[in-house]
Amino acid sequence: MNNIGENYVFGLDIGTRSIVGTVGYRVGTDRFVVIAQVSIEHKTRAVIDGQIHDIPTVAKTISVVKARLEEMTGETLNEVSIAAAGRVLKTKNVYVEYELPSETRVTSEHVHSLDSIAVEKAYDEIRSETDHKDKHFYCVGYSPVKYYLNGYPMEMIEKHMASSIGVEMIATFLPDEVVEGLYSAVEEAGLHVASLTLEPIAAINVAIPERFRLLNIALVDVGAGTSDISIVKDGSIIAFGMMPLAGDEITEAIAKKYLVDFETAEKIKKNATRRKTVTFKNILGESFKLDKEEIQDTAKEAISVIVDKVSDKIVELNGGNPVSAVFVVGGEGGEVVECFAD
Repeated sequence: MNNIGENYVFGLDIGTRSIVGTVGYRVGTDRFVVIAQVSIEHKTRAVIDGQIHDIPTVAKTISVVKARLEEMTGETLNEVSIAAAGRVLKTKNVYVEYELPSETRVTSEHVHSLDSIAVEKAYDEIRSETDHKDKHFYCVGYSPVKYYLNGYPMEMIEKHMASSIGVEMIATFLPDEVVEGLYSAVEEAGLHVASLTLEPIAAINVAIPERFRLLNIALVDVGAGTSDISIVKDGSIIAFGMMPLAGDEITEAIAKKYLVDFETAEKIKKNATRRKTVTFKNILGESFKLDKEEIQDTAKEAISVIVDKVSDKIVELNGGNPVSAVFVVGGEGGEVVECFAD
């Protein structure tokens, strides 16, 4: 890239139902301008519950997304930032404190070292809790809940004088095999991973501005394979979670009810949100013409399960208490869930 292209950011959302590529650039610290975006649905179930199963197929789709964005922007895209989902997400809250050798002015290097110590402690605790000691995990995101200066809670500790500094940290991890699958698919498409974060972290940074984080709010990002949860309170992100329940559960309920394959069921689900009647054939060749209300009734049980389990997870992550409000976002799978729920 050159000129303004040097400042372009290329991001990929490798989802269960589709791959979305976005190119844009930052304006200041809180604005992002999108100049091109491409979305391509998987033709097979190459990704299930947010985890890549068929690396070559996913890599080919990424290559197509990349090529289309390059044509639209006139730029060569070499590096990409990706957000990871994961049905095996592990989250750990830790507190660490660091004694300075003397009264010292806190620098950004001190803060970075403190954060690193906290992430390492979280990793060690995750490893100690697993039954497979040879299993390794990759930190896909962390967020300081609160910093401490000489034992007192502080929003910012940099440039203050202190004899000790501390941090309460929430760190999230995925098993190496999940992360390696993402890296393999991206690299096979001719790209280098510039950065990796967690989908709920990416979602909450866009959907819940910092000025709202004093409130106890949950954000649920509903996709096709997973529902990702983030919770904020008292100005900080306090919890992340993930449920392997989302739009695909509705699709599977329709497939079983009417004896159709998964792709046909997906079309039926989408059409039931857009049309008054839906026509299709099942695997036995029988023709159906149904009112959308009948199809939505079929989906209600699956939706109830999703809503109940996500609600329970939010209460669990929020220390056993309900939150003040829930924001729901998502792609096409999330929109279908919301429409059926209405």
